[in-house]
Amino acid sequence: MLVVPEHTYPLICVAVSKGTELNQVVRFGTVNPNATSSWFTEADMPQTCVIHVTQLERDTILVCLDRCIKIVNLQGRLKSSRKLSAELTFNFQIEAIVCLQDSVLAFWRHGMQGRSFKTNEITQEICDNTRIFRLLGSDRVVVLESRPTDNPTANSNLYILAGHENSY
Repeated sequence: MLVVPEHTYPLICVAVSKGTELNQVVRFGTVNPNATSSWFTEADMPQTCVIHVTQLERDTILVCLDRCIKIVNLQGRLKSSRKLSAELTFNFQIEAIVCLQDSVLAFWRHGMQGRSFKTNEITQEICDNTRIFRLLGSDRVVVLESRPTDNPTANSNLYILAGHENSY
């Protein structure tokens, strides 16, 4: 859901596609329950491979695509400020993310990397090519599963990542 201050009800994001306007990175396909005529925006939008969408602030949306995280406004244009970098790029295929107060944790097959929203610097990292990692849950506690790369059906180890405050 995307909360728009001047609307009574939030927009429901049903699709994300590549932007079509000048400086537009992404375009949100939404259902607008506030509309009196058609609730739907353009149908049959070509989908973009989106891993995660989260509204961070009133006019700030985090969109996680393939190997990068883009911070955009409600119109899909990059939004940079003193508090947030407009784009965080990773050197791996992101499988899942967890948004924290001042950073994001990006999970991939062989580990995890934390990046600061403000500076884009790596704040923490796990990288082990001998293990396959998978994010199991991040509701209140971040739980990570690990299995040997050479035996993916082996018993797994479970880890609770401590010291994080999941705020979004």
